[in-house]
Amino acid sequence: MTNTHLHQELRDWADGRSDDVAAVELLIGHGVWLERKDFAPYIERVLDLSGRPITVIDWEGLSEVRTSGLTASTSEVAILDTALSLATGKPISLAEVLGLDSTNTAAVATALVRAAQHTDTVTVTLADPDRPPSV
Repeated sequence: MTNTHLHQELRDWADGRSDDVAAVELLIGHGVWLERKDFAPYIERVLDLSGRPITVIDWEGLSEVRTSGLTASTSEVAILDTALSLATGKPISLAEVLGLDSTNTAAVATALVRAAQHTDTVTVTLADPDRPPSV
């Protein structure tokens, strides 16, 4: 299955549940976890009630294996933990996401806004650390 099909089937599955939509979009946007072989056992292609193929994520199974130790970079773990928190309600420390680069920080911020069901566009502008603040 191509990434485009996988992404659409995940979106179709999550549709209507803002927490799952936010978590799925975060993983799609990050681009790492859905490509990993050790993530594959936690996604399954099934048919929905109308017979349409969808791909589901076993959030609970993934959460269990995550706590037993998946090998990943700090930023990969932060993204996965954020997605798991959105989808399952598992608490995480915000300090975990503080070390992310600006791209991943913006992705997490977008996921939070999406999960809160806001439809407004959110723009994140980082201040230039060498420029004094305007008054």
